[in-house]
Amino acid sequence: MISMLRYGLSLLMSCVWLASVQAQSARESYTLTEQGETYELVLVFDAGKQPVYYFRDVFTPVCLDNVCKPVRIKLFWDLLGNYLRYEVPKAEPLTKLDHKEFTREDHSKLQEILSNENSLLKDFKMEDLVDSTSQGLSDSVDAITGATKNTVKGEVIEGALYTCYTLWHLAHGTTPGEILKITQSKLNDALLHHFLRSDNYHYVYFALGEVMDTEGLVRAGFLTDVLTLLESDNVFAARRVWERINLSYFATDKMQEQLWHVFDRSPYTQQVAMLKKISELSLDSAVVLQIVDYLPQLNQALFKQALSVLASQETLSKAAQEKLMAYLTAPDKERARAVYEVMKQHKQIRENFNEQLRTYKP
Repeated sequence: MISMLRYGLSLLMSCVWLASVQAQSARESYTLTEQGETYELVLVFDAGKQPVYYFRDVFTPVCLDNVCKPVRIKLFWDLLGNYLRYEVPKAEPLTKLDHKEFTREDHSKLQEILSNENSLLKDFKMEDLVDSTSQGLSDSVDAITGATKNTVKGEVIEGALYTCYTLWHLAHGTTPGEILKITQSKLNDALLHHFLRSDNYHYVYFALGEVMDTEGLVRAGFLTDVLTLLESDNVFAARRVWERINLSYFATDKMQEQLWHVFDRSPYTQQVAMLKKISELSLDSAVVLQIVDYLPQLNQALFKQALSVLASQETLSKAAQEKLMAYLTAPDKERARAVYEVMKQHKQIRENFNEQLRTYKP
């Protein structure tokens, strides 16, 4: 039931996606070669002349027991060569052993198989996979050699071993590499902006590699897009930006205040990464006070990490120091101890609150 719902959702999303590019303005075709045979790869553009996706019409024999059945299918990739989905003509459905048509569950399973770029199918040749002594079972899971049967069973559909194997190698063979070459030849600022604003994390990661150098400096015109990623729902992209971006972009009090607002809205894992980097900044006094006021909202791990940020600051305002020292007499002994251990190393606090620090009892 779950697989049927997934298939239905996938189909619905595909339909919506296709509808959004129906007003395509152009296509470009490329004649390529794979295993000595030529094929046509098509790049589709939207009405704004922006590349959208690639597809390839495939007509291939899938052979079993010296009998070949033709498979006609259309495979789709994104602009970086990542497999997206497939389409099959209604008049020529995919079939399994005994000419049984694929069920919805089979289609859902096939989409799952083809979407897995790390499938174990990549590690086998067909002749190594199938037990040559099997009789009449060449397209069956039962025909898989004993040594690999349990390993590969989840990677194929019963009765469609050859079909799964053939299509996976078409989806992840040489075509993705050719797609990447074509897209790179068309790379411009407009496409990079599109990638950075995309929900496709492959696009985001690729574009970040293009617009950020090894020192974390951002190419002119892309800083707004990169900073926006810090607040995106893609926590992995946000973390990647924060780990790489040059801290010089956060030297001003305005940028630091904006950064702290981002911290407030970020998930836990992102907050951990942000505090680590913030400790390397010389913070404006107003931002320091914001961090101090935010301490009660943090769990114990983040509380200690935020204290490390405050301890890294050469100067702390009197108001910030007083609020920190108030923790020494607070009911929460664990937090009091954490403040004491960190702040007793801070020169300003030692000078101004030496008596309290000396008389503090853990």
